[in-house]
Amino acid sequence: MYAELDKDSYGAAIAATEQGIVLCSKKLCPHCANMGKVMEKFSAKQPGVALFKVDSEEQPEVMTALGVERVPTLFIIKSGKLVAVKAGLMNPKELSALYDSAK
Repeated sequence: MYAELDKDSYGAAIAATEQGIVLCSKKLCPHCANMGKVMEKFSAKQPGVALFKVDSEEQPEVMTALGVERVPTLFIIKSGKLVAVKAGLMNPKELSALYDSAK
């Protein structure tokens, strides 16, 4: 479901993605696990949106490059660019609204 990104792959993956979401998380974070479930529900309704995940503990370089201060943090990708960011837990409606409003 998710493509795992690391310091060597995240830049190219973002640039090559027409529509996508990057979830920055860590394994033992309960809010991150819930955000993953929200993304799965979103993906079921938007199958053309690519899903990516970055583990904050395993990929600190990516966290620094993206300016992530806390997890979960989501980035919306459109046309190969990060166009929106939001930290914290969201419900499926909030995620859809964020995705739809991102330009």
